[in-house]
Amino acid sequence: MSDTVVSLLTPPGTGAIATVEVRGARAWELARQLFTPAGNPLPAIPEVNRFWFGTLGSDEVILAVLAADAVEIHCHGGRRVVQWVIDQFLVAGGVETSASGGRKPPESSITSAPIPAPAPTLMATSTVREGIASLGGLTPPARLPSTPSTLPTSSRLGGLTPPARLLQHAPTLRTASILLDQLNGAFANEVRRILALLGADPVEALDPLYRLAELGNTVGRHLVEPWKVVVAGPPNVGKSSLINALAGFQRAVVSDVAGTTRDAVSVQTAFDGWPVELIDTAGIRDAQGLEAEGIDHAKRALAHADLVVWVMDASSPTQVWPDEDTVAAVRVTKTRWVLVMNKCDQSVGWAPNDPPGGIHLSATTGANLQQLTDSIVCRLVPDPPSPGSPIPFTPHLIERVGSAHAALVASRPDEAAYMLREALAESEQHHFASPLGLSS
Repeated sequence: MSDTVVSLLTPPGTGAIATVEVRGARAWELARQLFTPAGNPLPAIPEVNRFWFGTLGSDEVILAVLAADAVEIHCHGGRRVVQWVIDQFLVAGGVETSASGGRKPPESSITSAPIPAPAPTLMATSTVREGIASLGGLTPPARLPSTPSTLPTSSRLGGLTPPARLLQHAPTLRTASILLDQLNGAFANEVRRILALLGADPVEALDPLYRLAELGNTVGRHLVEPWKVVVAGPPNVGKSSLINALAGFQRAVVSDVAGTTRDAVSVQTAFDGWPVELIDTAGIRDAQGLEAEGIDHAKRALAHADLVVWVMDASSPTQVWPDEDTVAAVRVTKTRWVLVMNKCDQSVGWAPNDPPGGIHLSATTGANLQQLTDSIVCRLVPDPPSPGSPIPFTPHLIERVGSAHAALVASRPDEAAYMLREALAESEQHHFASPLGLSS
């Protein structure tokens, strides 16, 4: 009889989330065999009070380590998914407990043959997002929910600690994995290393501190909040069709009549795991009345853009480039513009390599859409961090690290050290003190 026991801790029936405990000498061995983490591989020896986001089969789950011989799996609460998770551990060598706490005899249906995984499930439902179940929930990339500008209060989240509140709003698997690395000490460890360098030789601390500040500004600001990508251009060049093609479903109204789009319409999606808010805007031209108001909305959206996709009509012999007022409205540098020649499936009025650096595509047929998404990602995250990289993960931490770098550049190492110690103390308040970051 196996000494590794599999137990369902949550009540029987369907729920938003379920918890399965695996306890015994082989608990960690079975977890490493069945669970695939989103980031780095699981360590050979279990680390108590840590947890990982990842998958078990095709289902998104959270693996928490309670003790050296005990782990928990937090999964979608559907009956079929829960039973499938339990069956995986039984097939691997565990024994299930009965409702009364005794061990169940092996079922005749449980064999050593692999058990087909249920259809992939999504943990991020409206019910899940109201509680702890949403810690690891991901939505389909093309239909990410709107992200609040501020995190909910702990009372609304049922007493969740800061780490749990951060994770609840991580919109993609990639950003959730990055947050988990920071909440498990990646950022704090790097700050300690830089402080040690400051004490020995401040010059040696410049490069790692610059890298940390840069990652905060490029990635850290968007672990919860998406990058704002504004799709702009003259009327009737296919901006709304392009938004719909990138999002994977019809979000914006498409019409051959110029001036159809009057309000800035947005949709959240993800490119290569990075959260992006695509904003469709009115065609920019001289206009009056309601259309002029729409153009004013478009220019306000440009003022807050992280990147601008300027769309032109490849089938037209003449092109409309952004005028001085439009360029002035954008606060980002020229490297954060992407030029798109849409409608390349029609009679092309321009050469394939004209304008230089422009992307010729078709929102209708999907031709070269991948080239556009790759270009967007390259401009937003030119140097993506590797798994486990330290990243300032809150606005305060980003500000403190940036101030520390500025102080060190100005030859004020004591001030830089002070800022870093403040950041270290703040970051440690976010670390997990219990398997799921739950307050006592």
